[in-house]
Amino acid sequence: MVDHVIIMAGGAGKRLWPASHGSRPKQFMTVQGEESLFCSTVNRAASLNISGKIVVVTHKDHIEAALEDAAVLPEQIRKKLVLLAEPEARNTAPALAYAASWLKKDKENNKASVLVLAADHLIQDIASFGKDVESASCLAARGFLVVYGIQPDFPSTGYGYIEAGAEEASGYKVVSFKEKPDLKKAEEFLSAGNYFWNSGMFTYKLDVFTKELLASEADMIMPFHESYSSPEARIENRIMVVEPDAALTTLYASLPKDSIDYALMEKSSLIAMVQAGFDWNDVGSWDVIADLAPEPAQPVFETGGSGNFVYGDIPVAFCGVDDLIVVMEKGKLLICKKGESQLVKEAAEFFQKS
Repeated sequence: MVDHVIIMAGGAGKRLWPASHGSRPKQFMTVQGEESLFCSTVNRAASLNISGKIVVVTHKDHIEAALEDAAVLPEQIRKKLVLLAEPEARNTAPALAYAASWLKKDKENNKASVLVLAADHLIQDIASFGKDVESASCLAARGFLVVYGIQPDFPSTGYGYIEAGAEEASGYKVVSFKEKPDLKKAEEFLSAGNYFWNSGMFTYKLDVFTKELLASEADMIMPFHESYSSPEARIENRIMVVEPDAALTTLYASLPKDSIDYALMEKSSLIAMVQAGFDWNDVGSWDVIADLAPEPAQPVFETGGSGNFVYGDIPVAFCGVDDLIVVMEKGKLLICKKGESQLVKEAAEFFQKS
């Protein structure tokens, strides 16, 4: 099993505006039950009974939201939590380089293995999740950087794809990564049978990750080796918090703004894939959340129509309309037709500027 878990909790979540906003983006939303996506991810990490840390990399402006949400977690989990605050958002490659460097300041962690999760994914089959992490750990022990592929069940144009090749132990060697395709290409991928959605989850050993990142994009990791000194940590509610100092702020500004897929995974020859046996949802739009159908906090009345969805805390009546999504949060109102929620990002950007 892995030694540590890294949770990436960045991103603005503009596609889920106005519930995802400012200091409380998507990962702090509640989609099912009473837990936020963030707390659900931390609990999933803790279910692996790791010996090491659960390291959360997030923007400095989201530390208070993370502390507020994490306050409901059991003490034994909070004691494992480390919140690494980024001075600015520069995509997933700098976030993972920072987390690796922080863990490796303890030299005993140089060859430790890590599982990388996103804080805003929904996974409910914890037993299958644990089995797949174990399979990925076996591949990582053989020197691979391991990705988790999701078996597609429709020709999605919203995900990147992984092309799986020959079998390798409990998984497959990766032939290539494919950008988000058009519909025709997505249909070809689905028919081929060896293309999987890229979940954005990984397992690897820290020494392999660092060596491969040095080979593929040295500017991403070298500043941490040359001039990095971890900022002082504080403890709040048994949780370790590492906030950026002036040195880290300067260092971060020098890093390329790349995803880990572009900076490393698409360039390395040591990529393997485990086919995920667990359920997975990246909760990427209001259409997805409407399908998950959380219960509204207040009464909803429908007459002369059907299929409407509400996310908010005031009563709503639908009269003679079908398939609408209504979201109310912090004095802002979204009304969207189902199937058109990809347009919400434009609304979020408009109100952000106004």
